[in-house]
Amino acid sequence: MIRPLVKIDDKLEDSIAFYNRGRASGDWLIELRRHSGGLSGAGSFPSEMVRNCAAVEAAVSSDKVCLLQYYVWLASGCLTTSFILSQRSAALKRIETCENESARSRLLEAIQKDHVFATVGVSHLTTSGLHLGIPSLTATRVSNGWVLEGACPWVTGGAFAEWLVVGAVEASCVSAISTMPKPNELLCAIPRKATGVQIEPSCNLVALDASSTGPVRFESVFVDDSNVLHGPVANVMEASNRSAASLSPPSAGGLQTSALAIGHAAQAIEYLVKESAERVDLAAVATGLQLQWLETYETLSKMNTGDLALDASSVRKKSNDLALKSTQAALVAAKGAGFLNSHDAGRWCREAMFFLVWSCPHSVAQAHLCSFLN
Repeated sequence: MIRPLVKIDDKLEDSIAFYNRGRASGDWLIELRRHSGGLSGAGSFPSEMVRNCAAVEAAVSSDKVCLLQYYVWLASGCLTTSFILSQRSAALKRIETCENESARSRLLEAIQKDHVFATVGVSHLTTSGLHLGIPSLTATRVSNGWVLEGACPWVTGGAFAEWLVVGAVEASCVSAISTMPKPNELLCAIPRKATGVQIEPSCNLVALDASSTGPVRFESVFVDDSNVLHGPVANVMEASNRSAASLSPPSAGGLQTSALAIGHAAQAIEYLVKESAERVDLAAVATGLQLQWLETYETLSKMNTGDLALDASSVRKKSNDLALKSTQAALVAAKGAGFLNSHDAGRWCREAMFFLVWSCPHSVAQAHLCSFLN
């Protein structure tokens, strides 16, 4: 058995064992990987696995070192589960950093007490569809609250969430968008069962279909002021990030998405190491990718603790590259068998492409486009 690249410290090991019926991290990792290969379609949303993983995350969330290890470890087992958990984490972070004390305590207790699922719909404020110049979700001010109209194009696990944390553009600013640097925006928490919330069928994705990701529509959905988390303010995502820790919800300035990318790469590299034991032609690439992985992990770890200051976008690009080339190397090593739907290598490659579009800021996307010319 190949030793996993991700090292687990005692605190995280104890938390994993406690919430997984006494089984060690290595045993649960095997289960996660087996579970990952069996996920297919929105109907296989891993609710129980998400709940168990959320409990572990809550146990180590106050420890930056453990939390980074946990994200990498989880992604090395099942990227679908990791992605779903990242959306729950993003929702919690937006709630934790809000200045609405009543909403903060009430919602955190409701979500964290039983490790229920919450998710976000905010990509349309930062990346998705911005080139169209028309806000996909607007908020109109009314007495004691706001009325939402439109849609969040990308929401993960909407049908399985108790709460949706969504972003909207203030409707009174819409006509002035062309002349304003940035319109006012707000983030709010909405119960999934609120009147007017419609969970659309999930999208047919290239990978991670079991995440049940798709649009959520809002038809005259009323949001009481007590559930407004941030805003209205220009650049509400940036404003809500100011008090967040470095392991914030996936964003250009966060480390979580990079952690998940190298976690995903770890499984492919371990496969190459195992194959290289009997195939000398794979030894150089297996060793080289191991060294690159360890270097990138060390970089993320130092950035996470504040011991190293680097541009987060450049590290995200490097992490993406590692996920892409390690999974493609695994596919080459697997040969034709890897191109079958049933083989892990082909699935790893499809999943790695997700990092090119998920929470991928313009600077990272441009860096990838430029690298394709080399």
